[in-house]
Amino acid sequence: MSTRYFLLVSSLFTAALCAPCAHAGVQINLSGSAQKSTNNFEKTAAHSVAANIGVSLGSYVSIGLTHRRSFSDTTGQKKRINEARTAYVLVDFADKTETVTNSVDLTLIPYAGIVSPFIFGGVARQDYTNTFDYQFERTVSKQSLYPVPNYGGGIAIQLGQGFQLKITQTITPGKQSYVEEGAEKTKTVQNTYTELGLGYKL
Repeated sequence: MSTRYFLLVSSLFTAALCAPCAHAGVQINLSGSAQKSTNNFEKTAAHSVAANIGVSLGSYVSIGLTHRRSFSDTTGQKKRINEARTAYVLVDFADKTETVTNSVDLTLIPYAGIVSPFIFGGVARQDYTNTFDYQFERTVSKQSLYPVPNYGGGIAIQLGQGFQLKITQTITPGKQSYVEEGAEKTKTVQNTYTELGLGYKL
């Protein structure tokens, strides 16, 4: 979605948040994830943090805004053929990506209890900043994706006093940079975030 459209949706969401409703409730959620992996000559460390504010439209439906920042840091060595084309050599590289995602989502809660499953879907805007170091050269690139689908599901476990523990999996398209024959390229991938979070209902 364009920035103007996202601001419009945000304004409508704020108006809904402020509107009186007998069944409305405001909920704030904070969540995050982290992972490390090793693949051949490469090591990847990734983590994400997210904040969400939502308003309940009854017991089984809510609408919310989510802001997520994701960081990925891949370092290691890439294999390429030497100038004489007689053998392969290993070249050091570092690939760092920061992704900022803003989304508007509608959540459906089919069952409200101590353990409540939920599914959600909406649209998102993603802004990427990629820093790539390869053969003593640094390339910084920025790009945006919008609108892109944003959907997933999870479970919420009631802890009492308005608090709940949430396990959420989010799926959304994204961009990935990689090196092929010494050249940096970009391809579209499917990003998946599995996050553990804490929510509080006002």
